[in-house]
Amino acid sequence: MSNFPAPIFDSLVGTARSWLNRAAQLLPQHCALCARPCADALVCDACDRALPRLGPACPRCALPVPGGGVCGRCLARPPPWDAARAAFLYAYPLDQLLQAMKYRGVFGYADFLAGSLARTVADVPDALIALPLAPARQRERGFNQAEELARRIARIVGVRVVAGLVRVRDSPAQAALPWRERRRNVRNAFAALPAVASLRVAVIDDVLTTGATLAAATRALRRGGARDVAVWVVARTLPPSS
Repeated sequence: MSNFPAPIFDSLVGTARSWLNRAAQLLPQHCALCARPCADALVCDACDRALPRLGPACPRCALPVPGGGVCGRCLARPPPWDAARAAFLYAYPLDQLLQAMKYRGVFGYADFLAGSLARTVADVPDALIALPLAPARQRERGFNQAEELARRIARIVGVRVVAGLVRVRDSPAQAALPWRERRRNVRNAFAALPAVASLRVAVIDDVLTTGATLAAATRALRRGGARDVAVWVVARTLPPSS
């Protein structure tokens, strides 16, 4: 298949993987975390209660804040986006579900994670945008976890997914870099497409850590004419000091 166009091949692999995962969901379910029987649910009631759901949080950075007001850091230096939403803290055992979806393509978990995130948002934008992967990384995985999440969230909240961003510069994976180097690593890595002009958009990704990648994407969307940019993530990582 060396002459088969890469984007078409990637799409076919992703579609096949999605169908296999959906077929698996028709079988009797066991909890993804403890393996107890749980009917048609992904996780049993006990494990669901143990998940690290995000409580009151800053509406700009999604870090925990008593009362849910804007935190002091965002008052002093607000992020480039207008709002941030997260369903969970990035901690055990939620991280096990995210890693299985992201690295092993277990899309049945994406249904649960997308539904959890969708239930946290009240202000629905005009469109959703999946944060793009570098082409080489997407070919290696065969899918983009942000796209899988965005499609499911779009169906739940009733908005469309638009192709609003492209990755114009490849860069090492952020997870391999120290926190302070991540901003430089993704500087000018994205460009906006015409579809975003004048829209209120939400950028979808799996985890918000330093915010460097989503900040670079947000700045590209601003340059492309988006009038309001939110970031929606499944999980928020706490800073090292926490």
